[in-house]
Amino acid sequence: MSGKIEGYRRVGFRKSDYESYDYSQFWEDNKRLYEDRAERLALRRLLAGVDRDNKLFFDIGCGYGRLFNEYKDFGTIVLIDYSIKNLRNAKNKIETFLKNDPEKLSTIHFIAADATSLPVKSNCADVILTVRMVHHLDNPEKYFTEVERILRNRGLYFLEFANKRNLKNILRFTTGRMDTSPFNLIPSQIGETILNFHPKHIVNLLKRRNFTVKKLISVSNFRLSLLKKFPGTKTLIFLEKIYQKLFSFALFGPSVFLKSVLSGLEPEGTAGNKKVVLEDILICTSCGKDSLLFDKNKIKCKNCSSIFIKENGIYNFKISV
Repeated sequence: MSGKIEGYRRVGFRKSDYESYDYSQFWEDNKRLYEDRAERLALRRLLAGVDRDNKLFFDIGCGYGRLFNEYKDFGTIVLIDYSIKNLRNAKNKIETFLKNDPEKLSTIHFIAADATSLPVKSNCADVILTVRMVHHLDNPEKYFTEVERILRNRGLYFLEFANKRNLKNILRFTTGRMDTSPFNLIPSQIGETILNFHPKHIVNLLKRRNFTVKKLISVSNFRLSLLKKFPGTKTLIFLEKIYQKLFSFALFGPSVFLKSVLSGLEPEGTAGNKKVVLEDILICTSCGKDSLLFDKNKIKCKNCSSIFIKENGIYNFKISV
């Protein structure tokens, strides 16, 4: 069944608009402090023990850089988002955080691009992270294919996705208060911009792209407005930590984090990318060729003559000018 639903088309689905909305406000009003801390708990568990020295790390769908503190120690970091506004906020946030460390700041890069058409050479990334992004994609299958393309053999992919088979949906469906089954593998569309996924469907999509899923964690397991007021965030995080460690096998939370590894033999001499020059790993999104010429504020492809821009430290590959 999973094979049949790959490429399943959504009805009236549209791309989320983060140019006219400040995404940081979604998180920084303290209404989602519990969710933020719950996600950090999961990400820290998954990243524990991962070698960060000289590694090339991508945060694809980085938003305003909310989770930067969790991966700041990687050798070279590339933050990618479709929204220029998000990237500007991320850049300002990170520049403030690293104001006393210009050397580290020189290893942080910002790119505006479509996640399903990345301006990145194949087989170059050591680690890729995607949080709160795939539920906005009309074609997540195409995105996972891009992740497979740019990741090195034995590279790590960390993914968060919205879980349709959560406890709340199960209870609503079994009591007749919801028509859509949380048990089938077809993604559930919420409004015009969000898709929820069955965990098995996501795992199947990754397996077909040569990923081995190593760990899944159920996250935000106590996400109810009433519980946030009583017993409160501090108690909820204490319970969340226990649940993530002992009961994630049930995957009843509204969000799931996973760790996966791309199959294949690790190339010889790959102790890491050492110092990465960003322009050495970029390609043209119009023709896919490694033929870019970089000027101060302009990027031109020698092969197809497409022109992209670099403005205020952000490489913009969304459209050619």
